[in-house]
Amino acid sequence: MNDLKELKNLAENLTVLYVEDDTDIANTMISYLSKFFKEVVYAVNGEDGLNLYKQSNFDLVITDIKMPKLDGLEMISEIKIMKNEQSVIIVSAYSEIDNFLTSIKLGVDGYIIKPVNYADMNNILYKISKKVSIEKDIAKYRLNQKELISQVKNKNHELEQYIDAIGKVAIVSKTDLNGNITYVNKFFCEASGYSKSELIGRNHNIVRHPDVSKAIFKNLWETIQNGKVWEGNIKNKNKSEEAYYLHVTVIPLFESDKKTLNEYMSIGFITTKEEMEKREFKKSVITNYQEFKKENFNANRRIKELENELTSLKNNSAFLTDSSQGNKQKLQQLQSQVFFYEKEISKMKMKHEKIIEMFNSNTRNLTQLNNKYMQKIEQMKKEVEHYQKEYEVSKKEVLRVENELQHQRKVIADLKDTIKNIVEEEEELKEELNPKSKLDVFKDFLKKD
Repeated sequence: MNDLKELKNLAENLTVLYVEDDTDIANTMISYLSKFFKEVVYAVNGEDGLNLYKQSNFDLVITDIKMPKLDGLEMISEIKIMKNEQSVIIVSAYSEIDNFLTSIKLGVDGYIIKPVNYADMNNILYKISKKVSIEKDIAKYRLNQKELISQVKNKNHELEQYIDAIGKVAIVSKTDLNGNITYVNKFFCEASGYSKSELIGRNHNIVRHPDVSKAIFKNLWETIQNGKVWEGNIKNKNKSEEAYYLHVTVIPLFESDKKTLNEYMSIGFITTKEEMEKREFKKSVITNYQEFKKENFNANRRIKELENELTSLKNNSAFLTDSSQGNKQKLQQLQSQVFFYEKEISKMKMKHEKIIEMFNSNTRNLTQLNNKYMQKIEQMKKEVEHYQKEYEVSKKEVLRVENELQHQRKVIADLKDTIKNIVEEEEELKEELNPKSKLDVFKDFLKKD
């Protein structure tokens, strides 16, 4: 042991039962032990010590031998019956050989002769504290291991129940990494028309339908070989060359290292061609609608920006009207143009909102008609395409208005240049005007601008 800090670090969470009939020696020892241990419980004789031991758990027992009522060796014997691995140190003035032999038989961890040599005591306490800490860690590890094993068993049982439940409602198969079938359930055999013995060992393409694109299977294999789950619709053929449709999920299964692929599991549910087309159509409608909403949001944001720019233009035009009577006619024309564009944007906004309302209404009607009348799917597709074309027209209209606004900004800039020229011409009249004429105010404004 290098220093007392190591002992303190090991012993700070440990408890001690100290048994000694000499109170003076006990007080000294308790003061010494309390510097290292979390708690030191004192008993005046072996009988009291045994009763305290029965009531609590102690990491270390330190005891004298010769005591009234029950001596230390008898107490240790009783304690070892209750807990054979209990760590014990004897501190005694008696060094008879018989006491040593009895201590060895009882499995005592240390024997210190009074008066106590604290250097020896420190070494023994360090060794026993380290031993107890290791035993606690082992016990904790075993408890955690037991809990983990219990959890794994529960999870395995739960997994078995899930697999059993899936096997009762789905078409399930497993293959090796080359696609050779290693397991099929009852429903797989019923759907394919093959017996289990005809399927095991055969490649899974035994049920592949020639109508299915090779690109689909290429994507499937690339996905699962990269350790990812593949999901999609597949058309298969049974032993009688008849087609049947599945919605399939193919799951890669790994070794215990969670990195090495072991096999593939396929879980499928019977569906129909019409259901597959319906599902794909709904998916397409939802995708298109989401894209439309996104573009509509961007368009509305742009309209708001244009409205803000128009408000700014109106404020600027009002200021110019108050500041220069000579340019009143031009500014009135500018306001007229601004008002025109406001009306155009308002019309465009109303038209855009009508398009959104029409699209939402027709989308709801589309969903209802789709559930009732499958034969109207093509007609609904044409309606969606029509609405998309109208949206493109609206989009072009917004772009046109934006271009016109850019042109108007240029006109305003030219107007400012003209006003500036007027101001420069009127500088010659500066001496005849007031020190801070309206023209000077307007000139300061142009400089700030």
